[in-house]
Amino acid sequence: MSVLGIVAEYDPFHNGHLFHLRSAMEAVSPSAVLVALSGPFKQRGEMALLSPFVRAECAISSGADAVFMLPALWTVRNAEHYALGAVSLLSSLGATHLAFGAETADLSLLRQTADLLEDSPEKLTVTLHRELALGKGYPAALAAAAGACIPESRDLLSHANNVLAVCYLRAIRRLNLSVTPVVIPRFGSYHALIPDLSAPSASAVRDSLRRGNWNAALACLPKVSSDAVLAAFQTGGIPCPQVVDSLLLNKLRSMSVKQISRLPDCSEGLDVALSKAAAHSFSHEELIARLTGRRYSSARISRLCACALLDISLEQADHASLPASVLLLGIKKNPSVTGSWKNSPVQILSSSKWRDTADPVDLAAWRLWCLACHLPASYPFTQRI
Repeated sequence: MSVLGIVAEYDPFHNGHLFHLRSAMEAVSPSAVLVALSGPFKQRGEMALLSPFVRAECAISSGADAVFMLPALWTVRNAEHYALGAVSLLSSLGATHLAFGAETADLSLLRQTADLLEDSPEKLTVTLHRELALGKGYPAALAAAAGACIPESRDLLSHANNVLAVCYLRAIRRLNLSVTPVVIPRFGSYHALIPDLSAPSASAVRDSLRRGNWNAALACLPKVSSDAVLAAFQTGGIPCPQVVDSLLLNKLRSMSVKQISRLPDCSEGLDVALSKAAAHSFSHEELIARLTGRRYSSARISRLCACALLDISLEQADHASLPASVLLLGIKKNPSVTGSWKNSPVQILSSSKWRDTADPVDLAAWRLWCLACHLPASYPFTQRI
């Protein structure tokens, strides 16, 4: 049977996500749909607006059969590691197909680019080092280097969803998986500042909700998601920005430059810059603005901040094992789903059992999220699937 795998954040689940999910299901006609979902922290290092359990419920109500939490050690990493952890998890759970969105829905070109980055020929390496020496940030330097080898790849790698798509294909190849990729066209801007009804951006929806622009934001959500969002805001079940700011700045100010230098993806010089910026900033937003520029992207700085909060070191990240156990966030009654897990190498756990074997990083992520939401620390262990 065919089992469709999807990597997602769904924060919140909007009409673009619904389009992607339905398009993927139409293309594959799967017996089951599995989702690897980010937990309390997301891939760009931000704390999630909504609980993973709430987002899982929205996905289940919209067509998914089971939703699992991708461990934090793989979530708050760059696109390459994020994709590797998620693809490994979904494949181990029985996924035969992987659907992902891309601004350039050209599987052949995406695959060519993935093979180029995996093979890393001399021309690519030399050009990459030259571009980095000129002061470019890694994403821009890599796009330029890829473009020197495959001209079409330069523009391709300048779009966020294309980058993730290429990383999913690299993960499938690196792990030697029999997983069929399915590309769904991605419309609209990933970095849009205002909600677009035809192609909403999750960040724009979140910003509108934070500003109280309810009509524009809720119009981009299916009913199950808009109900969940309203309930979360009414009950206070969302992170308080001021609490998040205090937690982060206190952590960074208490770290030495040497400790900061041991964070994943912290290059020489960035440790000093981050330490100085933390000493003079009073919010996460201000901190990011002080450091973002030609050399450092906002996503990279944000991930560094998340790793600091979660006490993730470079050594720990580099030696992290691929997911071997996973928290089940939601499931639909479907024998086709559970039947394929009998011989799964991944241990599937409910929240009550998960707490006894959970990675300390995941426990820290939940503890911080609950603290920012003014929820008891026991919250994740009392949620019904």
